[in-house]
Amino acid sequence: MSLLARARVQVLTDQVADQIAAGEVVERPASVVKELVENALDAGARAVRVELEDGGKVLIRVSDDGSGMDRDDARLALQRHATSKIRTAVDLIGVETFGFRGEALPAIASVSRFELETTEGDGAGATRLRVSGGKLEATEDTARQRGTTVTVRGLFYNTPARRKFLRASATETRAALEAVTALALTRPDVAFSVTSDDRVVLDCPPAPRLIDRARALWGADLADSLLEVAHRAG
Repeated sequence: MSLLARARVQVLTDQVADQIAAGEVVERPASVVKELVENALDAGARAVRVELEDGGKVLIRVSDDGSGMDRDDARLALQRHATSKIRTAVDLIGVETFGFRGEALPAIASVSRFELETTEGDGAGATRLRVSGGKLEATEDTARQRGTTVTVRGLFYNTPARRKFLRASATETRAALEAVTALALTRPDVAFSVTSDDRVVLDCPPAPRLIDRARALWGADLADSLLEVAHRAG
């Protein structure tokens, strides 16, 4: 008789379940960047900064000046299915945020050395949470301006089978940059910057028009060759 035939049904541990769930959200550093930048935009950020080291394999840091969280909400945000974006299934109709599943932060934290710094500002104290492999290790007071910074170190350090599928640093950097570029096109009113190994690879101030954002992203030659089209259906 095979092992599968003899195996009894059992509930996976939270750690294993979180690492499996991470596979739905985190494929590579660019996935982390996309999720964190989307969260920043949903929080009302007017400026988003992305820092990468070694294509995001060593470090990913996303900082914003959005609404931030108090300590209780910050701790809740690290639990699966915790979200501020929906309350009932009816809210899924016409959802206007980038995301709502409440999976990104706990999934990322389960496969990295993770740090969250956040505050609502206006004199409120800031909180720093440190998580390693999905386990909360410390909750600390800190100081910062309004907004949130998420730092992800050693992505997939505890799942080496997945880490080995990461590509060369230049490839991972390019994928992360493409993710930010796509989001920057959706929000020309927001400033975006990306640094890779301390080198600025994207620096876009707020733009009054979409074509101005395209010019900042791709240069005047390409932007000036585009034709503006306006159409809406449905």
